[in-house]
Amino acid sequence: MRHNKLWKKAMALTCAAACAATTLAGCGSSTQAEKPSEKTEAQGESGAAEGQTEITFTVWDYETTDYWKKLVEAFEAENPDIKVKVMDIGATDYDTKIPVLLSSGDTSDVITIKSMNIYNSLVEKNQLMPLDDKVKESGVDMAPYQGSDEGIRIDDKLYGLPFRNDYYLLYYNKTLFDQAGVEYPKNDMTWDEYRELAKKMTSGEGNDKIYGGYCHTWPGSLYRWGLSEEHSMADGEYSFLKPVYELFLGMQNEDMSAMDYGTLKTGNVHYSGPFYKEQVAMELMGTWFANMIINTKNKGETSVEWGAVRAPHFEGQEPGTAVSNPTPIAINKNAAHPEEAWRFVEFMCTEPGANILAGLGTLPAYQNEKTIDTLVNVEGMPEGFREAIAADNFVLECQMIPQAGALEQIVAEEHDLIMLGANSIDDGLANMAKRVNDLLSK
Repeated sequence: MRHNKLWKKAMALTCAAACAATTLAGCGSSTQAEKPSEKTEAQGESGAAEGQTEITFTVWDYETTDYWKKLVEAFEAENPDIKVKVMDIGATDYDTKIPVLLSSGDTSDVITIKSMNIYNSLVEKNQLMPLDDKVKESGVDMAPYQGSDEGIRIDDKLYGLPFRNDYYLLYYNKTLFDQAGVEYPKNDMTWDEYRELAKKMTSGEGNDKIYGGYCHTWPGSLYRWGLSEEHSMADGEYSFLKPVYELFLGMQNEDMSAMDYGTLKTGNVHYSGPFYKEQVAMELMGTWFANMIINTKNKGETSVEWGAVRAPHFEGQEPGTAVSNPTPIAINKNAAHPEEAWRFVEFMCTEPGANILAGLGTLPAYQNEKTIDTLVNVEGMPEGFREAIAADNFVLECQMIPQAGALEQIVAEEHDLIMLGANSIDDGLANMAKRVNDLLSK
């Protein structure tokens, strides 16, 4: 086993970075209508064969995410008495449609959870099945979840098993560092060291400019660096975020070493583009990005030579602390086939599914020596990736409160005003605090 991780529960905001978080692999933008996938083999559109039970698996971006079909096929091969029918919903519409679907009395069996505010809402409405008894009866070893299961308990009950547990790394372009004659980033740098490194790696002008750093437009891409066991986005007091804003605004406006927030926002720039086009030397992004880079290189759509290290930390913060966002897979309280649904969830979220996920270059929530060895030995994974993903402690990005969605909106609005220069850092954080306190007092 690698590090013996401790889970530190920090109540914080489910944000656009958390996805919004991924496709599961990085904030999908699909707008396809809710529909079964056209791939009959994975879907079972023709219905279950004689002697088979058909269960429905609801997920987003099935067609554009590399592991869903492989996981479904592997499960069906090991469980020939079960056929999985996939309900594929576009990522953009997913969080809107799932509550409507379940509120209608739908008997879909297995539900992938895309954001923690939806998870909290579905539990509050009694639409998800508690899984503690299933876990106990099946003898599931919870230790490999490294505590991510504890992070998604509500009222001490578990309503989903963690499928993925994403957190941010510092990705870097080896070629650009080699050309500049600058040493690669190291694990556990301070943010001051990162800022100085970004200055060194910034060069050129106009369309030929190379930026040393990059911070995406999701609010959580910035505020996550201030979260800790002591501070969360539900505090109603946000002075702890001031050094974070000072850092990134300083890089943008003083050093000119990071791409302009307004330009990125107005242009709706996807975070992968600048890295693939080798316009940035370093980029802070989630663990899912490794899988995306490898797949994009395999398609010949980028030639970037890359590495990754653990994210920097502020002085006084504990190195190796990761702000994480688990992705659970749950069972509908009204599932037509709850026993078969549990067999599928157990497969997806324990070692069998974790090994498939890791073999495709994506970090699973269920982690043991086998799954980590599988992940770091994927073709195209850079040297040192094992050390990059080793987290000593976690704080939870997501919060389990009914106001999570409204709180998220407030933070996003005030974040925009600060980053665009419409408000000072102090005024923006004061406004954020006032609005959040007003919300939480209702």
